[in-house]
Amino acid sequence: MIKSPLLDPVANHHRDTVEELAWAIAASEGQFLLMFAHCNYAKWRKRVVRRLHKISSVPIREVFLEPSACTLYTTLRQEIGEEQPAALMVFGLESVTDLDELLIATNQVREEFRKNFQFPLVLWINDEVLCKLIRITPDFHSWATTVMFEIPTSSIISNLQQKAKSLFSTVLELGASEISPNDAILGAGYSQEIKFALRDLESGNHELPPELLASLNFVWGREAYGLGKIDVAITHYQKSLEFWQQKPGKQQSKPENNGEILPGLGLPTFITSKPITPPRREREAVLLFHLGLCYCDQAKQYRPGDPSYRENWHKAKEYLEQCLVVFEQEQRPDLVAKFINQLGEILQSLEAWEDLESLAKKSLALHRSYSAPVQLAQDYGFLGTVALQKSCWQEAYTNALYANVIITKVTEEQGAAQDREDLLAYGTQGRGGSKKLSYHPASIQPQKQQQYLDYQENYALSCLNGIVKIDQDAEQITQKSPVGRYLLLLAQAQQHLGQHSKAIRHLERARELGISDEPKLYLEILETLGTLYWQQKRYQAAFTVKQERLAIAQQNGLLAFIGAGKLKSSQQNQLAQNQLAQTKSKGSATVSQAMTVSDWQHKVKELVQRIASTQHKLTVIYGQAGVGKSSLLEAGLIPALKQQPIGNRDIVPIRLKVYTDWEKELGKRILESKSESLKVEGLKVEGYKNNLGQKATLREQPANLQPANLQPANLQPANLQPANLQPANLQPADLQPANLQPATLLDQLQKNQRQNQINILIFDQFEEFFFACRKPAEQKRFFEFFRDCLNIPYLKVILCLREDYLHLLLKCARQVDLDAINNDILNKGILYYVGNFSSEEAKSIISNLTTKAKFYLEDALLDELVNDLAKNQAVGEVSPIELQIVGVQLQTEQITTLAAYRQNGSKEKLVERYLEGVVSDCGSENQNAAWKILGLLTDKNGTRPFRTKDDLGAKLQLSTDNLDFILELLVKSGLVMRLQQEPNAQYQLIYDYLVEPILRHC
Repeated sequence: MIKSPLLDPVANHHRDTVEELAWAIAASEGQFLLMFAHCNYAKWRKRVVRRLHKISSVPIREVFLEPSACTLYTTLRQEIGEEQPAALMVFGLESVTDLDELLIATNQVREEFRKNFQFPLVLWINDEVLCKLIRITPDFHSWATTVMFEIPTSSIISNLQQKAKSLFSTVLELGASEISPNDAILGAGYSQEIKFALRDLESGNHELPPELLASLNFVWGREAYGLGKIDVAITHYQKSLEFWQQKPGKQQSKPENNGEILPGLGLPTFITSKPITPPRREREAVLLFHLGLCYCDQAKQYRPGDPSYRENWHKAKEYLEQCLVVFEQEQRPDLVAKFINQLGEILQSLEAWEDLESLAKKSLALHRSYSAPVQLAQDYGFLGTVALQKSCWQEAYTNALYANVIITKVTEEQGAAQDREDLLAYGTQGRGGSKKLSYHPASIQPQKQQQYLDYQENYALSCLNGIVKIDQDAEQITQKSPVGRYLLLLAQAQQHLGQHSKAIRHLERARELGISDEPKLYLEILETLGTLYWQQKRYQAAFTVKQERLAIAQQNGLLAFIGAGKLKSSQQNQLAQNQLAQTKSKGSATVSQAMTVSDWQHKVKELVQRIASTQHKLTVIYGQAGVGKSSLLEAGLIPALKQQPIGNRDIVPIRLKVYTDWEKELGKRILESKSESLKVEGLKVEGYKNNLGQKATLREQPANLQPANLQPANLQPANLQPANLQPANLQPADLQPANLQPATLLDQLQKNQRQNQINILIFDQFEEFFFACRKPAEQKRFFEFFRDCLNIPYLKVILCLREDYLHLLLKCARQVDLDAINNDILNKGILYYVGNFSSEEAKSIISNLTTKAKFYLEDALLDELVNDLAKNQAVGEVSPIELQIVGVQLQTEQITTLAAYRQNGSKEKLVERYLEGVVSDCGSENQNAAWKILGLLTDKNGTRPFRTKDDLGAKLQLSTDNLDFILELLVKSGLVMRLQQEPNAQYQLIYDYLVEPILRHC
């Protein structure tokens, strides 16, 4: 083992070690030699590598491993092909997600390295990788010589101080408008490097300067904040703040429990007399700002009526005010300008309108002076909000328009001046700029104000069209965009001014921008838009918006219940107010919160275990209508499967629920499942494979991803089309719609399993298949496909249907041989029952859901509610769908106490009012017809007869369009189910317990 200290820059006594490494590489040219180059610090490693390339007599090729790498040998083999480079250096082992798996595979094929790699191989490693090499790959490790590049204490401390300086400086530079995570500022792997440094210092019993200890508390605080550990972050920030608020030169005592700050370390500290940059007071202000952010996040965890809501906002206000006072005392108005608007957001949340107006006027002057257009737009947004509260509609409109014009102008100018890389970043991140503005409203002459407003509105709309298009085409938006907020503000002002059409136009543009990372804002946009649609008698559009609003609220934990609709999977990080999140996974589906409680969580776990087992090729999920079978799949099982590979195979669920043209629909679902793994990063396409099932090279990739096409002209917003990245441009030729036959689908499924996939074919609402495909020949065609699927390795099948249609599966057993399941499709080991909740389970579910949604029910109300829900079911069970309907009505009416529950009519009245709400969505002129349709879907015997559209039309004097609209709304609301698609569709009321309240009304 060779050891050498490493100085900054590479010192003379260290160059000997680099030269020895270069000599060893040159001497082993043409033969296998394994060497480990050990360095814990990326900065120093780069210097060594640069020096090594400079003095080496042979060219050294570099390979960087992806975090997703599963094998070392195969990855390197694919990288070099048949070539035998003079030498090869490998980087990135420390970043591999499953390093243990990679090292196990490496040790198993170690002889392949010796046989096929006739060149020196240098692997760059750190402490953690070295420990795993020794433990997991002892044989492979025994072949290697390890070169240690150790860093002297002074350089370690200097490096830590530089990181701290960089972090504070960047935070001050960015201000409150852009909160970047630590890794974006300090680089990936910063946390591990800091821990290595502290371990090295501890092992040498070296002292840590107190200002560095305080700075590290700031680092760890931001890291904890990014992970959502707000209380831990506050603790670190407070410890750091205590130091920066001390007078310079005062001795800091050793912390009583250093383990809380630097786990496992107990480093002594010493005083340094070196000047600190940024200055101490500025660092103090930064800590005050971050403490304010913590209490902002704490406040958002409560509903506005909760005392803790205002308490935390007031704490946040105090810290932000102290932060601004420090900047003012230090005579830094430029920094006041950068951080002042965070206080504005707090005042807005506290509804302190006079204080907000005063602050906005002050910040307006600052941001004009320092040419901060993004903040200037926010100032006008604050003023517009205050004007709305004062019912000054024209003033609100004017300020909202200014905010929109400024933010769109900034974005337009920022994008037009960028080169290729910046334009692509603009397209995916929507960053604003800081150009000098020449259109301050104060400079406009009074007599030209209206002319100016008309011009600016037209100009703003033109700019917004471009912004919306870019945001639609971007792969993902990683930075909070204020455009939606200002469009909402503008629309609200126009709504009060009677300009409803213009307000709708602005809200539709805001809706097109998407949810971004502000679901509450997006929900407000949808609610306002739905109200305007309804007022204009656009009932179908209003209902669609309402359904979207409820689904998003439920997905993000803002709504405890969803009503008669199906549960959706949760969306990660959409509700996360935390702007320092270390990882961003927007839109990533996760198990719904409703599925993480009690019996449903147990069912999801059981189903995942069945699929992971080799014993279950087929699972038949069955149960009564309304027990949540489809919700269990969509909101529970499918997202759970996507998160849990089996061995080295990814699980790919493919769900089908429309059977009119099942081959075409299944082909679409297979393509959609393949496109989910498609990810564009620069010029690389991850997940795209050619028709041979091999990873595509750059030359094989679609023409629109070739480097020649990634030019400024082709990266203009008009050319950043989602269609260029759609599965249709990447799909194998044999999956084109014209070629979709059962044999083709089977062939693709077999290819998928050869590509380390486990496909899970899920046929949801499978009873509809027997209505859509009535002919025996049609059914046999599907059953033969079904049989062949069961014979494909690593493919599982799930059928989900209502209990009263379970007998139809015997048709399959009669028409084809199902040897894979011993011709016993209704075997007890295949069937999986989903039923009602027990009373205790229902109570637990309601309690958990309401707690997560911050909608707290009185214990006495919870007890009586569950008792009422269990009355109509056998053995005291609770129907999941009735629980959802009653629950959503409780939340709609904000009933949280037993007294209010009894006063408002208890469970039966809540169900009736829920029905009234659905019917009212049809519009006042359609309500009578909607009730008549519901009445025709019941009878006096309490049953739910099937009715065709012709049956209903014959009994109602209703236009075809109105009938279609009402039926569509009732189906989408979850009250009515449609069996088979048009033109021969049959309709049925979906739940027995709805019959009685409908008959009472009719």
